[in-house]
Amino acid sequence: MTEAQQEQKQPAHRPSRRQHIVNAAVRVFGRAGLADASIQDIADEAGVAATAVYYHFSGKEELFDLALRRVLDQLDEVVRRSRADDEPGDPETLAKVMDAVWDWMEENPDSARMYQLHLAGATGQARVMREEFEQRHVQRAFDYLSDRQPRNARSAAARHAAQTLAVRTMITSTIYVSALRAEGGPLSTLPQRSVRRALHDLAQRLVSS
Repeated sequence: MTEAQQEQKQPAHRPSRRQHIVNAAVRVFGRAGLADASIQDIADEAGVAATAVYYHFSGKEELFDLALRRVLDQLDEVVRRSRADDEPGDPETLAKVMDAVWDWMEENPDSARMYQLHLAGATGQARVMREEFEQRHVQRAFDYLSDRQPRNARSAAARHAAQTLAVRTMITSTIYVSALRAEGGPLSTLPQRSVRRALHDLAQRLVSS
């Protein structure tokens, strides 16, 4: 008996059914996005009836938010495993974190695509979660910056703005460049190792400027 058949024979209220449906939603939204996905698509992916999905969730907007939360939590955990919150930042650790994120995206392409490609036009809650996620990692990324002291308050404000732009650029590049390597993408013909090395070099330049 297949997993889908086993799922169909089990009660709709079974607690693990909810997580199973959210996992299926990640895969569907990663492929189709919010606008083009349907509850039936998610039900088919999960191997359940659409009524089982509606038993647990109000609709695809709620599922999208929960699926995105799953993706962001997993990315948070990847980063924390690579560098704990109380661990200082250095060039070697930065490269380790970047590689860990890339490895995760390679191993979880639907989750990566959901974040990379399908947040435009998503729910208001999804946009809030994305901004909170990015701000959290911007703050962590400040640990990698050089600690040169500005000469005055005006210089300090300008330096902070430049550093914020630098770390946001570094985070965005790490997450989104991999999407450009998808089949037919502008970086699809470049070897992965070369792209990673270029990203490492870019990141080091950004944080040392």
